[in-house]
Amino acid sequence: MQIKKILNNNVIVTEDENGCEVVAMGRGLAFGKKNGDSVEDGKVDKVYRLSDHEMLEKFKELLSGLRVDYLDASTAIIELAEKELGVKLNETVYISLTDHIHMAIHRLREGINIRNMMLWETRRFYPKEFAIAEKAVLMLEAQFDIDIPEDEAGFIAMHIIDGQLDMKQPMADKIVTLIDEITSIVRRFCGIEFDRESLAYYRFVTHLKFFAQRMFSGATPNGDEIDEEMEAMVQKKYKLAHECVDRIVAFLAKKYRYAVSGEEQFYLMIHVAKVIRKCQEQA
Repeated sequence: MQIKKILNNNVIVTEDENGCEVVAMGRGLAFGKKNGDSVEDGKVDKVYRLSDHEMLEKFKELLSGLRVDYLDASTAIIELAEKELGVKLNETVYISLTDHIHMAIHRLREGINIRNMMLWETRRFYPKEFAIAEKAVLMLEAQFDIDIPEDEAGFIAMHIIDGQLDMKQPMADKIVTLIDEITSIVRRFCGIEFDRESLAYYRFVTHLKFFAQRMFSGATPNGDEIDEEMEAMVQKKYKLAHECVDRIVAFLAKKYRYAVSGEEQFYLMIHVAKVIRKCQEQA
């Protein structure tokens, strides 16, 4: 197995026996190596084959900045879910779940917990996925030596649910339409063109997908509000993103008769600010 690109000491880009580009993982796999060197197959613990080129590029970008234990954790959870549900999850879950676990562990170690507005609904309507997510939380607590709140079980369950999403389902059409409408508002209002290959854009669209699922399922916000001082500080720092979210809120109220909670507006503003910054960096 020949190294095409080193993402970190444990992850490389290479080719399989059919000449298709794959991502290979193994402890210390690339340590002391350079592009073009060979690695022993016996040192490879896992090979990831993503048929979609765009997804593969995002996966490579994500892994280049992560420790291998986050990918280990998400892979174990995905394999558990596939075994217990008897299904094959779609490829995007390797990106979304790995990214979520990394960000969640970082947040929790900083003492930041995000309330899950769909916790009750997720537990009630997706009991199998939620039960798997509860097992996943125990796995993560043991692996990272950290207490993880039940809210995270709900978020992990949503990634498992999303991993099963058949884009031919009726709700999927509504979700795709809403994502297109919101991204169009951001693009026009902020005068930017998205880097659709970037991780920031992928995170933004993932957030919108879960937001749309909550909206169309009729989930009721839990009523919690962001600290007013923190909210005012963020609004001042990200003035353009704040004004853009106001435009999105007005659009959703007019077309869908949907009132966006203050908490959801806050997190939406953060994601909009990140994609704006990414576009400005590349301008």
